[in-house]
Order: sequence, then C-alpha cells, then structure tokens
Amino acid sequence: MNHWMQVLATHHRRMHDRHDGRPLIILFDIDGTILDMRYMIYNVLKRFDEEHGTDHFGGVTVDDIDFHEEHVTGFLDRLKLPRDHQLKVLYRYEPLFLAMAADPYTHVPFSGVFEVIRWFQERPDTFVGLNTGRPEMLKKDTLVSLNVLGARRGVAFTEDLLFMKPGSWEGTVASLKGEGVRHFQRKGYRVCAFIDNEPENLRAVADMDGSEEILLLHADTIFKSDHRIMPGHVVTGKVYDISTLVNSRQDAQHITDDDGLFKRTA
Repeated sequence: MNHWMQVLATHHRRMHDRHDGRPLIILFDIDGTILDMRYMIYNVLKRFDEEHGTDHFGGVTVDDIDFHEEHVTGFLDRLKLPRDHQLKVLYRYEPLFLAMAADPYTHVPFSGVFEVIRWFQERPDTFVGLNTGRPEMLKKDTLVSLNVLGARRGVAFTEDLLFMKPGSWEGTVASLKGEGVRHFQRKGYRVCAFIDNEPENLRAVADMDGSEEILLLHADTIFKSDHRIMPGHVVTGKVYDISTLVNSRQDAQHITDDDGLFKRTA
C-alpha cells in the first residue's frame, strides 16, 4: 500500500480539525520502523569477526540479512557454521548488539523516515514520540544515536517524548506498547497514530479501550510475529515518501471510515 503516508497525513489533518488546540502525537517504534535493522545485524556479525580474527561473515552482505534480529541462529545454520563456532557467535551476539546500540554509525535509518518525522514535527500542535521496547538503561544511548542520525535532516528527539521498557517490566513487548500509548495519553496528548513493524504490537494497541481514533500503520519491513493477527483496519506500507505528505496538503484524497481504515465500534 504505497499511499500509507497520505492516509496518515489525511488522518492527522482531520484529528487536528476535530481537536483544535489539543496536542496530537504520532508514535513511532524505533527498531525495524525508523532504523533498518539489517545494518545493525550486519555490523554486529562483522564486529564479531574483527574481535575473533575469524572470517565467518566475510561474504555476507546486507541483502543477505532477511531475518529478525532474534532469529540469528537460523542464519548461522544456513551458513553451515560448525556448532562450536555458532555457540561462540551466540555468546557474543547480544552483548555486542547492546553495546553497538550506542553507536550511531552502526545504524542506518530507512530512506525518507526522518523527513517524514520532521514534516510532522513542523505541524501545529503536533509532536512525534517514540514508543519502543528497548530497555530504559539504553535511554541516553538511544537519544544520542537517533539525534546524531537525525541532525542532518533537522530532526531532534527529547527524553520527555521517549517511552522505553522499565527495568521492572515483566509483561510482553506487545503489552508494553499499549502501556506506551497510555503513558502519552496520561501526559495530555491525543494519540493520532502508531507506527510499528511488529503485527502483535499493533494488535495490542488495537485491542485497547478507546483506541478507535488511533490510526495504526504497519511498517512492512522484517518482523517476527504473525502478520495474520493484525486487525483489518491496519494500513501497511514500507516507503516513507515526503512528497506524498506535501501533496496531501494540496490535494487531499477523500478517505472515510467506509474505506475500512479505522476500528469499528458497536
């Protein structure tokens, strides 16, 4: 669905008109939604080779990374890596992953995503928040890396618009995303939209009471949960096209609830 950003712009405009003066917020997930995780996985594997003087991943390219970051074992099997070498990689994989999360130069954002974020940040009474499953211990590193990446595109994120997994959290990431939505609602924001690459996270928000106004968008990148659990009103796309947003201000398409984009109520 190539017009998902246009659907978002149209929904945002209607929400702004309906709730004149009340702050709106559009929530983005980070990993797999803003950041292309293929590059992070690629850099982690390359770093392992550098640390250990091996060449397990010498022939690997970013295009070979077609799996979720938690499914690296299957990739090692595909490479026919001996079991003892696999265990060494797996032992270092998560620590390297967490350590490199602080390094903006190991991350690559999806093309156009920061331009889209900036466009919404420049709209009146509109904010862009981050609703991520990353642990709070990575808060400083997350803000630093995202702000380094976003600086060239005029985008900055602040701590007050970042929701992360508390150290005491014992629930699922999907339920955490719902808590993130409630967190921003308690701060006085009306949540306009939520963008995530994981179907189960979108399902969790859709099942929340009072979520009828929240436009749910699926970033169709790499994900681990079953796409069949997504509600039918979720809008899917993968291209962040700023020209679509600009055009939507000049020549708005007529999108109504009859198009099946929003959750039905009794």
